[in-house]
Amino acid sequence: MKTVKKVDARRKLEGKAKFLDDYSYDGMIYGQFFCSNSHHGIIKKIIFPQEYDLSQFIIVSAKDIPGKNIVPEPECDQPFIAEKEVFHFGQIILGVAHPCKETLKDFIKNIKIEYKELPALADTKETLKDEMNSFGRKIIIDYSKNVKPKREWIHTHSVYYTPHQEQAYLEPQGMIAIHNQEQKTMFVKGTMQCPFFVKDAVEAIMGDKIKEAIIETSEGIGGAFGGKEDFPNIIAGIASLLSYKSKKPVKIVLDRSDDMKITTKRHPSRVEIDTYTDSKTHKIKKINIDYRLDAGAYQTLSPVVLSRGVLHSGGGYACEDVYIKGQLYKSNTPSNGAFRGFGAPQAFFAIESHIDKIAASLNLDPYEFRRMNIFRIGDEFPSTQKITENHLFDCFEKVIEKSDYHRKIKEFAKFNKSNDDKKGIGIAIAYHGGGYTGNGEKVLNSEVKIVIEKNGVVKVFVSNADMGQGAHTTLAQLVNETLSYPFEKTIVQIPNTSKTPNSGPTVASRTIYIVGNLLRKLALKIKKELQFENLEEFISNNQEYFPKEFRMHFVQDPSVIFNEETYQGIAYKDYSWVACVAEIYYHSVTYTIEPKRIWAVFDIGNVVNVKIAEGQAEGGIMQGVGYGLTEFFYKKGYGRMQGLTDYALPTSLDIPEINVEFIHTNSDFPKGLGEIPMHTPAPAIRNAFYNATGIFIDEIPLVPERIIKYELLKKK
Repeated sequence: MKTVKKVDARRKLEGKAKFLDDYSYDGMIYGQFFCSNSHHGIIKKIIFPQEYDLSQFIIVSAKDIPGKNIVPEPECDQPFIAEKEVFHFGQIILGVAHPCKETLKDFIKNIKIEYKELPALADTKETLKDEMNSFGRKIIIDYSKNVKPKREWIHTHSVYYTPHQEQAYLEPQGMIAIHNQEQKTMFVKGTMQCPFFVKDAVEAIMGDKIKEAIIETSEGIGGAFGGKEDFPNIIAGIASLLSYKSKKPVKIVLDRSDDMKITTKRHPSRVEIDTYTDSKTHKIKKINIDYRLDAGAYQTLSPVVLSRGVLHSGGGYACEDVYIKGQLYKSNTPSNGAFRGFGAPQAFFAIESHIDKIAASLNLDPYEFRRMNIFRIGDEFPSTQKITENHLFDCFEKVIEKSDYHRKIKEFAKFNKSNDDKKGIGIAIAYHGGGYTGNGEKVLNSEVKIVIEKNGVVKVFVSNADMGQGAHTTLAQLVNETLSYPFEKTIVQIPNTSKTPNSGPTVASRTIYIVGNLLRKLALKIKKELQFENLEEFISNNQEYFPKEFRMHFVQDPSVIFNEETYQGIAYKDYSWVACVAEIYYHSVTYTIEPKRIWAVFDIGNVVNVKIAEGQAEGGIMQGVGYGLTEFFYKKGYGRMQGLTDYALPTSLDIPEINVEFIHTNSDFPKGLGEIPMHTPAPAIRNAFYNATGIFIDEIPLVPERIIKYELLKKK
């Protein structure tokens, strides 16, 4: 475990790194969207403000699209621009551009629209309770053995709910599009996770009006967390359309309020769990899970989120009879998409809360019950994939030891008997499959490139973006350490689809696990091919060989076989594991939960850069704290909210003491880290509150209003 400084740290600290809004081009004008303020309706008439000269504005609607008005997605069902009917608040109806930002904003603010209003469904619980709202897509994992419950088995049933969650990245979404009329190309620079996804989108909307879309990320990307996976396709597509029509560079940067209203969020969920547990052996004998996600108005990326959510919904527990059903539901809200964890945090909140409920019904300590049922070598996932290591159990035992769990359980119970305020401690365990699900990485066929220049600079070309997570530092480390080469001479290039090969999107905890390990293999191939002892000396003495380019494609391990119809087989070649303990203090007068300490023990294999890894873990834990305690959208008529003023993110004053440790770091390779820190804080805090008060709450966030409601229910 080595630590080097992030390659972009100094430039960011000095304010020299360029984010999207720092870029400007000659003749550039500004773009923005006019969006629906109806949840569902037929567009009858658009009325432009008379006090403006329309000829000064560039306006595009669906009829101006020369290509296809469908965003390329796993499910291609969402238009770039609404045509006659809108299906959610915030759906884009027009793209508008003007040389002056303020004039543009005022103009859009004064556009009026007449609708024929249609029935709409915008409440998550209403959406998810009725199968009539299902898109029809079902995923079934049938690991049932027709086990019939016995009289002495304990039946436990609950329905768990999780809300939307805002990614709250530092930099709102934005794109700059520049049409080159002579070369028939469209250059797009933006804040994005997936340049090749954006390339497909721009080429789809522009059709035969361009020969190629060239996509490049900005130097700095101010966070993403999944929110900049698919929505940038829409912004880039409409910016390109405006540039084509205006014959000028067009920059679109969303205001924070617009970003929060119209872009993708974490899917709200409803997870119903039925379990049967042997009261004598304390083993879970049978599990039935109904996992539902509110996809929003369109499916887009949701089928992939559903897939991972269903595969993680059984938790880290062995059971001989499991049946899981997953479905997507349709509502008249903006489409939901990727967010750190990709369907797994919803699943783990439900199963980890449920495990504490079973333990209580058996009068067992949650630790003891987990210890009896946790995965061990030889057990199977419901997909039939074998458990080949005890690393989840190792994380579990380590975090119990680090948190001094056993002593605190007794100490807090004694404190709670004589105090109105309460102390609590809770456990949660989780795992995360690395890379795309099943055969996804094989289909993706990622490619990486390394170029060794005459001057000794080693350039790394991948399409994976550094969004602030330190990816370009850790990727450079993997190359320079394999080649035994100076780190300062190893450079990861800014992704550009005309220069970098398609190494896949920056998602699914795959950047280091898939792309990093592929770069390491390529570096080993370079060593073998060039047969050098010291690369610097070799370059100096063999100048005629350079510059020299090396490439390599990802090759799937032949043992990875997954049936996408039955969901049987190896869903993920390797898993990262985590166990978490949360300690809370409950203020009974204000009905507020104060997280005091969180311990998390991870197995992510070889840790490339310990400081970056710790930062990722701590940041993910805090996102999980917000998910569990404060973050939800208030219902204020149409839309979501006006901005961060009424979306309660944790602040620096809300950060508990966080203790992170990595184990089994002597692994041969690094595994995924980006998403797994998100999985356990919310259920661990919920379980700590249950331990403190005996109040079982089956939904998050645990805001005072909800605690009061459940406390009153308990008293009844």
